Amino acid sequence: MLRLVLLSSFVLKLYLTGFLKFWSAMFIVVTTLVMLLKHETDATTPDEEDILEDASTQSVAQAYMQLWRIVHLPAVLSLIAALLTMKVQ
Repeated sequence: MLRLVLLSSFVLKLYLTGFLKFWSAMFIVVTTLVMLLKHETDATTPDEEDILEDASTQSVAQAYMQLWRIVHLPAVLSLIAALLTMKVQ
């Protein structure tokens, strides 16, 4: 049970099931509104189209080489070290 204290005299008890139901309903409503009201535009430039085309035509070996280069970035190596050494309860 989650407990919110307002003005030190009024206590509102909020159960997890009610909290999750409220936010799941809000998610569905907002997602539906965005889907109905937001219109997408095609804003790709010729350079972006070339990049997308190159990415779709690369070979399997090139994809693995790109993955290998990404894994050896300093930030990714730090993340790997942290994930491998952290204690999971």
